[in-house]
Amino acid sequence: MSLTDHARLGDDVAVHATAIDRVIDEGAEGHAGHQRVSEVRPGSGVLAITGGPGAGGQFLLADDIVAAGRHPDSAVFLDDITVSRHHAEIRWLDGEYWIIDVGSLNGTSVNGVQVLSLPLTSGDEIQIGKFRLSFTCRPQRW
Repeated sequence: MSLTDHARLGDDVAVHATAIDRVIDEGAEGHAGHQRVSEVRPGSGVLAITGGPGAGGQFLLADDIVAAGRHPDSAVFLDDITVSRHHAEIRWLDGEYWIIDVGSLNGTSVNGVQVLSLPLTSGDEIQIGKFRLSFTCRPQRW
């Protein structure tokens, strides 16, 4: 799966007003603005919920630090008791994305292995509570 499977260059992308993610969902309600895909930096990653509540939901990781957790202000809001309020962060560091567990109770796994921090590779499967998320990274150059 790639970003172009769901959005094409020039498509509108909904922007969640109170968080640092951009949700790729044409016609999404409750989002304050839109950003064109062409305005998103090259190398932007996408998290897609592939299992658990909200399967099919996607988050564009266009900022340097993206919080994931059960707290309503989390950019990647995962509303389930198996997820800590402040569970993990996805950080853009030195040209690559890292996932960092920020002291969650149930831990964070990548490709079935529990991790504290790890650089992400396109295609990685992340487990946060009962949510399975697939990470895809758009190429640096088009």
